[in-house]
Amino acid sequence: MEVKDLQYLINESEGLRIEFKDAKDSVPSSFYETVVSFSNTDGGTILLGVNDSGKITGIAPEAEVSLKKNIITALNSRDCIDPPVYIQPFTIKHPDGLVMVVQIPASSQIHNHAGKVYSRDFESDLDVTNNQLRISDLYLRKRNFFTESNIYPHLSMSDLDDRLFEKAYTLIRNNKSDHPWLMADKEQLLREASLWRKDFHTRQEGLTLAAALIFGKNETIQSILPAYKVEGMVRIQNKDRYDDRIYPPLRTNLIDSYLELKAFVSKHLPEKFFMEGDQRIDLRDKIFREVIGNAIVHREYTSALSSELIIYKSEVVITNPNKPIFHGIIDPLGFNPYPKNPNIRKFFTAFGWTDEIGSGVRNTNKYLPLYTQGAHPVFIENDVFKTIIPLSFVSLQNYAQEFIDWLELNTSFSDHVLDGLKQIELSGEYLDSSWKEVLLDLVPSWHQKGTELTALDWSDNQLFNPDAIKNVPSWDKKSTELLKKKNRYLIGILSLCVQPIGMTDLMIAFDYKNTKTFRDNYIKPLRETGFIVFTNPDKPTDPTNKYVITKQGKAFLGGLLK
Repeated sequence: MEVKDLQYLINESEGLRIEFKDAKDSVPSSFYETVVSFSNTDGGTILLGVNDSGKITGIAPEAEVSLKKNIITALNSRDCIDPPVYIQPFTIKHPDGLVMVVQIPASSQIHNHAGKVYSRDFESDLDVTNNQLRISDLYLRKRNFFTESNIYPHLSMSDLDDRLFEKAYTLIRNNKSDHPWLMADKEQLLREASLWRKDFHTRQEGLTLAAALIFGKNETIQSILPAYKVEGMVRIQNKDRYDDRIYPPLRTNLIDSYLELKAFVSKHLPEKFFMEGDQRIDLRDKIFREVIGNAIVHREYTSALSSELIIYKSEVVITNPNKPIFHGIIDPLGFNPYPKNPNIRKFFTAFGWTDEIGSGVRNTNKYLPLYTQGAHPVFIENDVFKTIIPLSFVSLQNYAQEFIDWLELNTSFSDHVLDGLKQIELSGEYLDSSWKEVLLDLVPSWHQKGTELTALDWSDNQLFNPDAIKNVPSWDKKSTELLKKKNRYLIGILSLCVQPIGMTDLMIAFDYKNTKTFRDNYIKPLRETGFIVFTNPDKPTDPTNKYVITKQGKAFLGGLLK
């Protein structure tokens, strides 16, 4: 997390998943209540050294080490929080003071502090200990969200692999030599990591699905999840099948799956190094450590769909079955990270394979432009989570003049559009493609996604079959010959909004006279789908407000949402 990410959280202000606490040299008395309420609800972030009004008061630098130690010790003690919560606080040096960030994952269990159960309600921590309805709702919600915590009463220690416990201890020791799990024997480790749990709602007790996935023998995993499979392939020359693959597909534990996928990537992608301060960073390792770790940690393991990592000439695409929190592109600056399998994630963090929640998105966005000059990853949250790692950078600016001429906008806006087109990334597969080839892909992509988004009211009689498009005279020269008027305006507005632009200029660009119909027919639908936003969203009536495209809008315009 960087200063800009911290400032973004502060600007969001306190709410369901953000809490500020004034702290100088000691842990605030209400801190552990908030930890429990976040764990029991949707997770969240606590900022120590920020007061209720969002002003940074800072923690005392000399107290940083003792604060971290006290928090970690308390959260690992059942006398404080039961079951214990394992987290790693970290500090950010903001210009106004030192802030300690404590990210609390949503848990698959119900936690209490000093015997009291808390739940998060907007910006308050509510004591629900004696509210049986709220307690029942918490249990039901967690059982629905975290299938990793499903108990298998007949799963026993003999179904687990001793070799994997030794490997896990070694990995943890190499990453953090004083980790509390190193002092635990196998059964104690499983209990402390919530891989052996008791469901107080059903009175079931035993090993969980997560225990089988991390430590299970291959036959154990295949008996519980017969459809579970992870594929790794290279499709550069032979795009219909593969040039190389991991064979047989992985149906093994998560530790070995991670290591196999990392080795496969290292075999087929080049190393690139970067000096960060006085440290030499392996960019390939940094990026794919995060990407592969995220794919494993956030997968929905009860799905029959396989996980896939496919290396193409121009990009790497990773897909895995998912239980989505929302649908669409993840914005690295505007998303609230949500662990899908918090107990599995805890192990990967202990191994040093993942960092704090959300680090995968942030670190990949940070390091990929250094590995592939100028490129950015795409993370699409859907029933199948999709990660795209470009190996070549291509943007609409490669086709700037053709695109501007094709749109047939008012010529006075050509420079405005030209300057922003570099922000519209295209799939790396277009590296050596012509304008016609790109357009033959973009138009069907716009139509496919446009018709799915009912708010857009996309004209459904739009031509989108490439063969039919080619029969339209001047289809690659004039958008008026190919796109229906409504669709052409939507694409044109998005193109103009790549850089901030006001309503008046937008209407001039289309020679449109009626402000109300323009706003209702075009601006409102684009805002409702999250494709454009105000530059100053806190003051929607500000006359100086302009419209600007979002990450989601850029992905749509660049054809990445197909």
